[in-house]
Amino acid sequence: MLSMRASIPLAALASLVACQDGGVTPPPASSAAPLVPAPTASASASAAPTGSALGVGLPRPKRPKTREAPSPEKMREYRKHLTEGRLLAGKSQWPEAIKEFEAALAVVPGDAPALTELGWAAFKAGELERAKTSNEEALRRTTSPKLQAMAHYNLGRIAEERKDPKTALDHYRKSVALRPNETVEKRIAELSKKETAPAPPAAEPLPCQTAAVKIADVCACLTKPEPGDPESPRSCEPVKEPKLPRPELTLLEAQTGVFQTDWILVAKGEKGFLPVGKIGSTHNPGAFGIYEELTIPTVAEKTAGKTTVLWFEARHDRHDSDMGIDEYEEETVRTVTLCVPPQGKTTEWKCPLTVPVERTYIRDRMQLEGFTPDAETRKLMTKGLPIKEGWALEVKLGDGKAEVSVTGGKPPAHVAALVGSHPL
Repeated sequence: MLSMRASIPLAALASLVACQDGGVTPPPASSAAPLVPAPTASASASAAPTGSALGVGLPRPKRPKTREAPSPEKMREYRKHLTEGRLLAGKSQWPEAIKEFEAALAVVPGDAPALTELGWAAFKAGELERAKTSNEEALRRTTSPKLQAMAHYNLGRIAEERKDPKTALDHYRKSVALRPNETVEKRIAELSKKETAPAPPAAEPLPCQTAAVKIADVCACLTKPEPGDPESPRSCEPVKEPKLPRPELTLLEAQTGVFQTDWILVAKGEKGFLPVGKIGSTHNPGAFGIYEELTIPTVAEKTAGKTTVLWFEARHDRHDSDMGIDEYEEETVRTVTLCVPPQGKTTEWKCPLTVPVERTYIRDRMQLEGFTPDAETRKLMTKGLPIKEGWALEVKLGDGKAEVSVTGGKPPAHVAALVGSHPL
């Protein structure tokens, strides 16, 4: 997302005119959960190293190059068009609002908030294909769960209009998973009365599941563009650090999408090289103020009774600046992935468990010099800043299994579902 979230597309429209129209505008949290203190480290070799403060011993992540910040003149022009677009949208003058949002995008191309505003206005104007394209592009241009939730809601409304309730339900469920919201939940409930609810989504399948002769062949498969993607070259190479304790393993850093980089563990077996696990990923759209960074500080071989386990710990850092409303957010998530070599009747490597073990989050003011919000921008600014949140889990290895427990805070439902015993 390009930094100017002075427009929070659906939220802005909903706050002005769409409360009765099903817009997504939950009020900001009036209070924030405290930042979770890290629990005391266990001396056991099988326990997750959650005892130290997050990131102790790690350098601050290097920020990937992002787009240059717009000049003050461009920011003023950008805000002018967005404000006018929102006012026109508030009067249901959708074609005129579309022109203003397009003008904002001409000043700051690829801005995710403006793209989502344009997508909502196009939807209300009946330009469904244009609305779909704009919201899909916004999803590619942002790392913000809040903005992604709004774009998915918009896409759900578009799918409903096209008499495609299954696709609509899928977008609504993605939206509410990113950010719980009563309006979205009501639309899910209404559609679910008419449609049989789909089964919960299966785990994301690993790519390139045909054994390859060489690592280069795996790279060629991982970086192959999807239909419609640009044909520009994508990088893929073995990661030199951290060093892996098994010679048959290779960790690849591969550009698997236009803005996507994945860290894929590849094992050499009897049939050749095959991806066996994803250790982490980043999404960097090249927009000003957005970056994601992945580091892998720990790779260790451990035991769970008689079972050998390779323990990967990855740290994912995300930063998102919202110059349009003078706010930024930073998030760090630490994840443990457990991989098991061939043993007993198992002839191939597998990575049966990935657990986010710690999350810290903060949203606060940027304190931009000369920032003076107008009345419409104030409506979009988050109340109750700073917001600090966090939670922590612990993974312990037992006899052929991993035990997951909560040690601090309140993790979201999809993370809490991992609590319990997992066979390895």
